[in-house]
Amino acid sequence: MNTATKEQIKNLIEMTMNKVIRKRTVGEPFNEESIKLNNPFGYYLVPIEVWKGSKFERSFVTTFGQKTVEQLGKIIAEGTGAYAELQYKKEFELNAWKLEKIESILTSQRNSEIKPDWHQEVKEIKSLETKRYEGVRVISDLYVKRTDGREEFYSFKTVKPNLDQTEKAKRDMLRLAAKNADYYPFFALPSNPAGEGNPYKNAHTPPFKLFDMDSDPCVLIGSKLWNHIGQDENTYNELIKIFQEEGKKFTNIIRREYFGI
Repeated sequence: MNTATKEQIKNLIEMTMNKVIRKRTVGEPFNEESIKLNNPFGYYLVPIEVWKGSKFERSFVTTFGQKTVEQLGKIIAEGTGAYAELQYKKEFELNAWKLEKIESILTSQRNSEIKPDWHQEVKEIKSLETKRYEGVRVISDLYVKRTDGREEFYSFKTVKPNLDQTEKAKRDMLRLAAKNADYYPFFALPSNPAGEGNPYKNAHTPPFKLFDMDSDPCVLIGSKLWNHIGQDENTYNELIKIFQEEGKKFTNIIRREYFGI
């Protein structure tokens, strides 16, 4: 990543963290009496620092959520010289047989009647033709158009998406792939809950009904995602380094301003 990209990422992190800290120290400061009132058994059994830490953790997870991750993706993509846009809407027509085939595939996979095979599925869908067309609209969390004209569509999800979320994403992805061979849709998870480099199946299995999460080329998890967006094998490590640097600063601020230590 270039210097300007790294600075933008730092600014995004600092803006997000300052928002969390401001909420927990000024907007909605921790109220020990409310814990005592609402959970008297827990209040007397568990140190108050645990309740206070839990309150901050929930605010952090809520604030530093999917939208922030998508913004990170946009910043990194733009740093490569690409055009990037969040919540990108694509409207087009697709022939009815292809749409019906997509629904058939999704239903069969949810019922465990067939195993996922991205390349074969796209091949079968593309082979279908009819004169009857229907309009569809796909909204991608992140759209990236590379300098060579390649178009990428990212569907960002939490690290452990449920089956309904996965199905919706795959429906959109198959529609894009069926429309244009130069469209590249991706199922994007910002980190691997099983640990970077480990099989995703070790942590979460529901999405395997619809994707081979560890092998499908359209599935990008953790370092594979960030390195792909950044078009550089060092992007993920550089991103982690930025978070480590920012974390040292905000750890001291949180300890001082929130915990009073």
